[in-house]
Amino acid sequence: MIGLIMSPRMNSKNKIACLVPLLAALSVSFSAHSALAAEVDFSCMKERVRGIIQVSDRYKEYDIIMRNQCPGAVYWSMCIERLDPWTHKTLETHNPTGMIEAEKKARVNIQMKKTPNAANNLARFQEFYVNFDYAINQPAKASCIASQCEAKKRTLRAQLSANGSAWQQAEQALADRIGQACPDTGWESAKEDCEKEILEANQEKMDAFAQKDEALKQQMADIDPELCEVHGGKLAPD
Repeated sequence: MIGLIMSPRMNSKNKIACLVPLLAALSVSFSAHSALAAEVDFSCMKERVRGIIQVSDRYKEYDIIMRNQCPGAVYWSMCIERLDPWTHKTLETHNPTGMIEAEKKARVNIQMKKTPNAANNLARFQEFYVNFDYAINQPAKASCIASQCEAKKRTLRAQLSANGSAWQQAEQALADRIGQACPDTGWESAKEDCEKEILEANQEKMDAFAQKDEALKQQMADIDPELCEVHGGKLAPD
């Protein structure tokens, strides 16, 4: 609430003359306050995403941890977006909020569900993006980032998928060839030698798939790493 006190001896003209500089002073004060709020350095807020030792084959669990190393209390907000690990489309959005006192921690726990893919008989755990926002004078509201990050990764996602499909087909063809060329005759050493010979002959080809996979994943990780890091999405054990 702002109060304005005027002397009873002031006439209307004087009142207006006194009001103008007062309003100007108030405007400067508000502008300075807004600028101060905009310049707050929240690098004193530390974030970490930590995978938890798996206790179930149905999901992978993560803790999203914030530590307040700032001088005072801070309002926080997250946008957590859960993605299908195969289509990379957003399935759910979560927006937890709260406040952390200085030198305290806050933690949000999230579970990424195991998601099978009928096309290749594999399963992955769901992926997620998380973005943070902080404020000191009012509740914060974090922006969601999955759509803009995935737009930057779309071409690399397609290349990864194509390489993965070709890799899987090559592995299946190699297994079929070994099954035909190295039948079980009862002589274990002969079967092992046969398999080893075929595997060694195809090792360079299979290594090329693995190297391309790693290179594409690194290129994707290099896309705006401060904002667009994606968590989860690992292959689930059989």
